[in-house]
Amino acid sequence: MLCPSCNADAGDSSKFCPSCGTTLVRTADADDYIGRTVVGKYRIEALIGEGGMGKVYRATQMALDKPVVLKVLRQSLLSDARTVARFQREAKAASRLNHPNSISVLDFGQAEDGSLFIAMEYVSGKDLHYILSKEWPLPEARITRIVSQVLSALSDAHGAGVIHRDLKPENIMVEQRRADMDVVKVLDFGIAKIQDSTGDEGPALTRAGFVCGTPEYMSPEQARGSTLDARSDLYAVGVILYQLTSGLLPFEADSAVGFATKHLTETPLPPSRRRPDAKISPAMERLILRTLSKDPNDRPQTAEQFRAELLAVEKERRQQAKRGAMSPSPTLQPLPRKATPHDGAVTEVQDSPNWSKAGELTVRAYANQVDLPPGATAPGQEKTVQAPNLMPFKIITVALVVVAVGLAAVYLYTASTGVQEPVPVKREAPVALQPTSGDPNVQDPPYERIIAADRQDREGSARLARSGDLAHQNGDLDTAASAYTEAFLKAPSSELSLKLGEVHYQLNQTDKAKGWWKRHLRDQADSRAKPYIQNAFQDL
Repeated sequence: MLCPSCNADAGDSSKFCPSCGTTLVRTADADDYIGRTVVGKYRIEALIGEGGMGKVYRATQMALDKPVVLKVLRQSLLSDARTVARFQREAKAASRLNHPNSISVLDFGQAEDGSLFIAMEYVSGKDLHYILSKEWPLPEARITRIVSQVLSALSDAHGAGVIHRDLKPENIMVEQRRADMDVVKVLDFGIAKIQDSTGDEGPALTRAGFVCGTPEYMSPEQARGSTLDARSDLYAVGVILYQLTSGLLPFEADSAVGFATKHLTETPLPPSRRRPDAKISPAMERLILRTLSKDPNDRPQTAEQFRAELLAVEKERRQQAKRGAMSPSPTLQPLPRKATPHDGAVTEVQDSPNWSKAGELTVRAYANQVDLPPGATAPGQEKTVQAPNLMPFKIITVALVVVAVGLAAVYLYTASTGVQEPVPVKREAPVALQPTSGDPNVQDPPYERIIAADRQDREGSARLARSGDLAHQNGDLDTAASAYTEAFLKAPSSELSLKLGEVHYQLNQTDKAKGWWKRHLRDQADSRAKPYIQNAFQDL
């Protein structure tokens, strides 16, 4: 609803105008489109949005009983030739696009009352602004997954000669599907610029020097009113990346002019300085700051190049995380104790031939990971370590040898005299993994294991699966894979094999992904994820 006092968009349910505070009176005929049938094809069900140009409804395409979105231009604007032309251009721009991450236009026409409408596919998801406000902080892996799809849609649009010019989180829908997480749709090409060398676009719909778009996401050249190209959209993607990683916009201002001025004149602070608690990899931060360069020539030059660099950053982050996970724990090597005299004097070096250089490095690594007790030395200080006293261990070892010799003597004596050994207490056998090959000497991969129903631990499996889900949400794919595998070996399920296939696929471990997904389809032949899996592996 538009405020009758200041003409600001007051939303669908507010009782007061958020701009001027005027009390709003909502009449019953505000939604008189609901229940109507447009051009005999679309039955309008509910109002789902409202803006300056018109209203957006959820409708049903009656011939197919399929949900669609109808965007209807306000009747009061039908006399404005420029607005009508812009509305028609939105339909034309979106109709040029045929990409899985771009909204699809199904129809365009004029209703019985003369109103213009656009019919588009219905996306039952949440916009990125909502996800940012409710779910931040987001794992860097998820940010990459979302933004790479946005860039893929932009690459297709730019190839078709369409520049969006109003890219922001509110225009990015994210849908969760069973087989695919975070499926992205880029919306609202209402102020898109169509670059058409044929010259059949007609008169320009924005005046020279006229600025349109959302100030928080405008490129410097857009704020200046200059001629735009595809790199202006990429700047907006850089702003969105900054916001997704830090939870903040690169600039803060109280007005549209303030935002435009800062985009033109100020260099943004690195997001890690704005939000020190945020987990931002150095490579991601470098890419964001380069994309926010004032000079378009210093940014990635195409959406496809930007996407390739973003995926390379994610690959580097995963490799570093994997190397960190694979590095040996410092506690596996013997750890010397730190000796601090009671009088506070500096500890002297006590050399020992039993300690190697590797042991010294281990001490330093371990000291970096634990809280040092009062008086203990931190890495890099001029205090040293003392070799451990091995005498207690020698005494224990000798005692164990004596006990073993004694037990052997008892055994030999009872065997020679015919004394029977006591029958051992029967203990419950551990969970048995039955090899599918039938040969107990063959070790099958985890996805081929079969566990008897009476040996399964469903409670333990569910607990491990939850740990895997949490690790997956945090972008720690290696930990997720480990937790899911342990859960599967306690109680196999088709859901776990599906998750394991996805995790290994994201880790580029195609053989393991293929094995887990093959197991999933074997256990659940009618899986809804089957098209997705077969798209990744044609032979499954």
